[in-house]
Amino acid sequence: MNDQETPIEYKDKYQLIFVGEHWSNSPLYDLWVEGRIEIRTWDDEHCNDEIRYCTEKSDDDFWKLQEQYNCKWLTASEIEEFKRMVQEKFRKKPNKGV
Repeated sequence: MNDQETPIEYKDKYQLIFVGEHWSNSPLYDLWVEGRIEIRTWDDEHCNDEIRYCTEKSDDDFWKLQEQYNCKWLTASEIEEFKRMVQEKFRKKPNKGV
């Protein structure tokens, strides 16, 4: 993609790529899913921004979000709204007292 001009339909747009990770070996995270959502542009083969997530594996809303947005192209304003939503809903931590 580097040697081509960005196609008009991808100019000023960003692609979301969900990448699962395992941050902790703590048993507290056994029932949790964590990772990052890479934000890429057409002409950048590497992620130029990312959003971190951590939520319970049983959180159906997270899996619906991933299905709806993985590999989707968004505008800058849509990306900002998406970041806020992930920050508010999918940046949790397990309770240590459980």
